[in-house]
Amino acid sequence: MPTIEIVSIGADKLGLKQTDFDIAFIEENKLISHRGLFYDFLKKQNGVIVHIGNPDLKNDKECGFFAGLIIDFDFIDKDYRRNKKGLRASARNHYANQTFRFKIIAEYFTEIKKIIEISLNCSPDCSAFFLTDYQFGPEIARTEKVITLEQFSEKHNIDGLDWNTLYKLTK
Repeated sequence: MPTIEIVSIGADKLGLKQTDFDIAFIEENKLISHRGLFYDFLKKQNGVIVHIGNPDLKNDKECGFFAGLIIDFDFIDKDYRRNKKGLRASARNHYANQTFRFKIIAEYFTEIKKIIEISLNCSPDCSAFFLTDYQFGPEIARTEKVITLEQFSEKHNIDGLDWNTLYKLTK
């Protein structure tokens, strides 16, 4: 199940209200991801993390919390063959390397952008992270250079976003 998280660097709180969003979320001021791909990186940071979840999890945040229903699984990654070349998916790597890029369903991407914008505004240095951790994504995590929310949205809309990647965002 895919994990999607947004981090507001240096923020004390975002004050998000669940009733303002269709997607479910959990806001915490301790930067611990629901999965371990970026654990070491996040433990060196401070701020607020927002775990993004499926709309049906708005009232049930204690069980498995994941974002699979907000992903557009019909999205076609035009670079799939090139990205897949030479990589294996097996029990040894927990079946990673099966998918590389994704898009979020448009109505939910609007909400994600709203949370990112709030995260940027609440950050003392106007910076945030958007990160994903998906078992079937690339087995090697990546970090993307600093980009604006506008560039991030453009990348999402044109090429899709990369799984198992931490995007550094700024205003």
